[in-house]
Parts: sequence; C-alpha cells; structure tokens
Amino acid sequence: MLKTVCSVLTALVLILSLAACGAAPGGQPATPAPGDAPAAPADTEAPAQSVPDGAVTLKFGHVLAPGTPQHQGIAKFEELVEERTNGAVQIEIYPSSQLGDERELIEGMQMGTVDGYLGSTATMTAWIPDFMVFDIPFLFDGYEHEYKVMDGQLGDKLKEECLPLGVHVLTISDAGFSNIINNGHPIEKPEDAKGMNIRVMESPGLIAYMNALGANPVPMAMSEVFTALQNGTLDGGTWPVVVAYFNKFYTATDYMTLIDPIPTSIMTAMSESAWNSVPEEYHDILTQAGIEATAYQRQVLAESIDSLTAVMEEEGVTIIRPDRDVWRDALQQKCLDAMVPKYVPQELIDMVNADK
Repeated sequence: MLKTVCSVLTALVLILSLAACGAAPGGQPATPAPGDAPAAPADTEAPAQSVPDGAVTLKFGHVLAPGTPQHQGIAKFEELVEERTNGAVQIEIYPSSQLGDERELIEGMQMGTVDGYLGSTATMTAWIPDFMVFDIPFLFDGYEHEYKVMDGQLGDKLKEECLPLGVHVLTISDAGFSNIINNGHPIEKPEDAKGMNIRVMESPGLIAYMNALGANPVPMAMSEVFTALQNGTLDGGTWPVVVAYFNKFYTATDYMTLIDPIPTSIMTAMSESAWNSVPEEYHDILTQAGIEATAYQRQVLAESIDSLTAVMEEEGVTIIRPDRDVWRDALQQKCLDAMVPKYVPQELIDMVNADK
C-alpha cells in the first residue's frame, strides 16, 4: 500500500497532465505552493490495507514538491519495497520539508531520528567534501557520462565514505543539470551575473561557481526561497528545470539561462540504524528496489525537461541559450583552481574523466 503523505491520486493527476504535453511529467499540474503537500480528495483514497504484525515502518523525508521526478522515484521505491516484502517493510514519504530541511534530515540520519533521505549531495559536502566533484562546472558531458560515474567506481567510493557517518546510501542520481533562473535582467554572458544575489545549495563548490561569476552566493533553505524571490531578497537561484517548475519558482522570476553547467546530484539514503532495523532477509530487496526506482526516476526526468521548459516559456519566462563553450572556457578552470586539491582530490577528477 502506498502511504505517502501526498496521495497517489494527486501524483497520478500530475503525471497525466504532463503526458498531455507529450512527456511523462509535462503540462500544468495543480502544484501546491512551495512547502505545501496537496490534499487528497476524501472520496479517492485507496482502501486501507492491513499492515502485518511486526512490520518495520521507515520514514523518508525530502524538500521537494510532490510530482517531481525525484518524488515519483521515491514513490516507486515505496511501491517496490512494500510489494516485495509483502508489507513487512512499510515506507512513508514526507515531501516539501515536512521533516526538516536537507541539513536537518542528514543530521537526523546520523542521530537515528530520521530513517531515510532523498536529497542533494551538495548538502552532504559539509561532511563528505568528495561529493563536491559533482559541483564543478562543465566537468560532466551530459547525463550518460554522469550516470556512468555515479553507478561506477566513484559512486561506490562515495557510498563507502558515508558509512562512518551512520548513513547507508542506496543510490546516487540526478535531479537535472542546474541553471540560473532570475529576475532583473537576462544573463547571457558570465559577467552579466556580477553582483546578483543567487541562491545556491550549501556547498563550497557551488559557492566557488558563484564567486567565479562575480555573483553573491546565498545558501538558503528551499522552504524560504519562494518568498525571497518575491520580495527581492534573492535575484535568482540555480535549479534544475523540474525543481524550478514544480516549486513554481518560474512564477516569481523572468529569465532562465540554459547552459547545463552542473548536475544537481541527489542520493537516496537510510540511516544505518534504520537499515539495521530491517530484517537482513529484506536488505537485498531494499538495494534492488533502490536501483530500479532510480532508473525509473531518471526516465521520468528525461521525459520532463523539454516539456517543462516549454511550459515555463509559455508562462512568460524568457529562455536564454548562450554558447556553452564560452561559459565553460570562462569558468571551469577558476572553479577547478578553487576546489582542487583543497576540497576535491585530483584523483576524483581523473576518475570522472576516465569515464568519458
């Protein structure tokens, strides 16, 4: 049984509306305001199913809006786990920062007060700096290259580094390459961002990226962003298309510059205490369900980007598509110099390049 805090029907409506635009999540869903989960109509709830005696319930939190590919991926994980354990392992999903922001969720996993986390690896860099390898502009040549790295030797290394923190990483994936969406004036060249207050996730790598642009990096919790865009505290932020869309940031901004410089890498993880609370006979099911759910999330993401970009453009956002090579030549070496080897060892850069 799916027991996500946002209803299955709401997610289904979102998916169908997206399909009407020619992709799995397109169209104009009735997305809640940031931080709100949609309420389910009272007469559409699936009939309650009994939970086996002694079932383990795991609570997973994330900061994103319902309907995003990431949320659909963790909902698929829920479905697979409950089906394959015959209900012996129950998953509850709390979107839209209901269990806290990303730092609070990660700290909760370490303390054993949060069972599971779907969220950015950039926040994880406060504990594992090696995750900053995903925050270096123009290091990855598209999604195929990125996924090869995440599913390969480097991904395995990062998972092992999380274990001493009491964090068991199931998979590493992506929410889409981040781009700047902003107010004020169009950003066509790197120097156009100079002096702007741009929201970034809490990562020295992303802060280095803004510094290279001459912008002012502003780490801020997702739950605070929408209001900050509306009142001018922020001029903009860096988000993947799907995050900007489902959190309705495009309704509070005027421009989006599409150059795909940096992946918004994410991970699905459990606290070690939660992992150990699950009978060992179900560990392989959790692992395989994570892999399959991540593959599903990547598929939904791929089907979403172009259609959602088109919807935002129709709603009044000016889409700017500058020469990516110009931006790469201007920024990549500055960011490499700022982060290698101070934060990211050259060994990790070599591992990424070896998978090209």
